[in-house]
Amino acid sequence: MHNNIFVTGDLHVGKSTLIQRVLSNLPLIKILGFKTSRFFQNKKLAGFYLEDFSRLCQDTPKAFIGRCVNDNYWVSIPETFDILGVEILQNCLKGKPDLIVMDELGFFENDAKLFQKHVFAVLASPIPVLGVLKKKRTPFLDQIRKRSDVKVFEVTRENRDRMYEQIYEEVLQLIGLGKGKNYIDAASYEKTVKEVFAPVYPVIAKQILDRTKMKSGICLDVGAGTGHLGIELTKISDFNTYLLDCSQDMLLIAEQNIERAGLQGRVHTLLGSVYRIPLNNESVDLVISRGSLYFWEQKKLALHEIYRVLAPGGMAYIGGGFGSAELKRKIYLQMQQKDQNWRKNMAQKINQTNNINYLELLKDLDLAYLEVSNSEAGMWLIMQKKQEFGVGTASN
Repeated sequence: MHNNIFVTGDLHVGKSTLIQRVLSNLPLIKILGFKTSRFFQNKKLAGFYLEDFSRLCQDTPKAFIGRCVNDNYWVSIPETFDILGVEILQNCLKGKPDLIVMDELGFFENDAKLFQKHVFAVLASPIPVLGVLKKKRTPFLDQIRKRSDVKVFEVTRENRDRMYEQIYEEVLQLIGLGKGKNYIDAASYEKTVKEVFAPVYPVIAKQILDRTKMKSGICLDVGAGTGHLGIELTKISDFNTYLLDCSQDMLLIAEQNIERAGLQGRVHTLLGSVYRIPLNNESVDLVISRGSLYFWEQKKLALHEIYRVLAPGGMAYIGGGFGSAELKRKIYLQMQQKDQNWRKNMAQKINQTNNINYLELLKDLDLAYLEVSNSEAGMWLIMQKKQEFGVGTASN
């Protein structure tokens, strides 16, 4: 299974332009890595230098990786790779971005053995890489091409628009915003929601407001799907709500539901991942989520990210409840008729999620209140971020 994507092709075919186009159209995510830029002197190409993605807006001295001497003789500078290049790659692994960019790898690196070693370490990490490979045959580049975790796309002038679409979709999948193993068809999901789950959302929305004693501010519905819980909560409160989901197809349907509810000015869609919520620190008063907790493979990371965006005194209400035991029984019966494996699959997801020690998982967070509620109607995790002064409402 590949985790890294490289683009290759002839000179001036638009490889780096294609990479930049992909990056500029991605949702707000954390990107680290490097790019090589051209240096011109007297309007003539005189060198290439390495740029750190985290310092692109800074005025830093040019770190040359190759210079042209005597008009047409190129000299490589491997020390730049082995010092600055290694530092950039080490920071990529420490910074844990959503995506690492290597634009580009070529023949200047032939003698930069330490840099090559760190390139292979990054490629072997779980963080996906998007890069450019020069269309040259060198032991270093050939070793990259042969890796089972690398997929190489050759770009031509004729296919580059088609290649962009394919590479963009693959990158979305690699960063968790595409049609991965937890992909759910949005149209089928919405049909099931309307036919089966619709009655639970008004009930749960009221329970959340009653339990948290909150009525206004900014609300974030994580893993919102087509938006029903966030919309129902906004209807009966003064909240302005963001519906966060990693599926653009889900959010397109959510926008239709927002319009039907007449809430265009107060409910907004937000494409992104729970592992990298595209909102500022301490900017959300209430985080809600129903059902998506079961699909979070890195629950600690997700819950810590939710804590990051919570304002002091803000609360999170996350889980998989059905509103009431009676509603749960009705839904189980209807879903079992639709899918004979539904009850079994649901039980497995619930057991895997409910058996986690959330007190231990969240022990390093500065919380005013934490409760894990398990009842016949379902499970909810309720937490409140400490305020600088006073005691949180949930613990009163």
